[in-house]
Amino acid sequence: MSRVLIAGIGGGKNKETGTYRVANYKIEDKVYEKRSFITSALEEHYEIDKTIFIGTTGSMWDNLYEYYCNRYDKEYDENYHLELMGVIDNATMDTDIYSLNIAKFNETFKNKILAIVTKYGMNELEIFENFNLIIQLQNELKDGDEVYLDITHSFRSNAFWMFLVMNYLTDVEDKKITVKAITYGMLEAQKEGVAPVVDLNAFYKILQWIKGANNFKNYGNSYLIEQNIENEKLSKKLRNFSDALNMNYIASLRQSINSLKKLEEDIENLDGPAKLIIPKVIKDFMDRFATEEKDYLFQAELAKWHFEQKRYAMAYININESIIGFIMDALDLPLLTGDKKKDENKLAKDWLNMIISRHETNKIYPNFKVDKDNQELHEYIKIFEHSRRVRNEIAHSIGGKDSAVNDINSLKNYCEKIIDLLKNRDFIIKKDEELGFSKKLLKNL
Repeated sequence: MSRVLIAGIGGGKNKETGTYRVANYKIEDKVYEKRSFITSALEEHYEIDKTIFIGTTGSMWDNLYEYYCNRYDKEYDENYHLELMGVIDNATMDTDIYSLNIAKFNETFKNKILAIVTKYGMNELEIFENFNLIIQLQNELKDGDEVYLDITHSFRSNAFWMFLVMNYLTDVEDKKITVKAITYGMLEAQKEGVAPVVDLNAFYKILQWIKGANNFKNYGNSYLIEQNIENEKLSKKLRNFSDALNMNYIASLRQSINSLKKLEEDIENLDGPAKLIIPKVIKDFMDRFATEEKDYLFQAELAKWHFEQKRYAMAYININESIIGFIMDALDLPLLTGDKKKDENKLAKDWLNMIISRHETNKIYPNFKVDKDNQELHEYIKIFEHSRRVRNEIAHSIGGKDSAVNDINSLKNYCEKIIDLLKNRDFIIKKDEELGFSKKLLKNL
């Protein structure tokens, strides 16, 4: 594990001395006097192992070169120093970044100091080019590293770069790094000649809260926000909820929702960013899923939610199960729990298969085609049969070449209809009384 400081380096030389303005910096309770670079104070205070500087061709690389040669007792090359000065003193926004021989700088202070030279970022193209340059940080940071960011010097846009890069490294490259501090030396707020160094890490933490809330709101994943919640009871309940949701364990999911509802007071009493983010996100989620009493209606609503999040496999599974559960409940069919060899919902599936068989036998007859009841009954078996096929293909990773797009389009249509279909219990009961299918099934038990 290493402590790495990433800092912006600007121009702003004193025309008379050719150096940065000397300042006294106060970090926490300690004052570091007469520092040309705030980084020298930060390196000492946080016991930094490696510093990475980000700047342009006009930044003070010459002064850094001289400073670190003295600090690390490196051989000082006056010609190289003059070469750096020649480029820096004449640099403009159009200066080619490769005109600055930064490779020798990096080789001189290898494993201790790294310089990254960027463009001025005057347009979108330069911004993207800079991102590609700065992203080389991923090669310098290892899992377990502690990162300190300083935004005191250089362009204010550097602060955005650092936020972007940290998010890229943690969210895309999956670097296991920790941002320990984001520092800013407030020269404009000096008191008695001492500039306070403030830690802006709260901004980064708020960003993590927002990302966590977004993950929970859109995907039901509480894993990011729960890491920052000090209330262990609430954190555990949120994890149980997400685990149940991602496993599609309906009973556990409903239990978790009820448990979270009982923690309403804990949720309302959260402090800091959590107070502004968590109550609303949880309430929105609870409002959507806590209203349906019947499991099959809950599954249908859950299928719609999964579809919205493009979790199509989960949506199909819940659509299929909701229809089976609906038939079991509407016709009061018993679960076959006594026979372990049989599916406990077998009677509902058999009933639906009998309806399918009846439809296939009679669909050629004109009167059957135009009969309103038969058309409506067909909606149930069409969704059941299609969702069963898709469910089996998902389970066995089959799926045809062009079937995914068609199945997703069909799923969208099913999700729009399913709630209304599952609330029409009277229709199913009436048709079963006419056909006598449930009586036949029960008689054959």
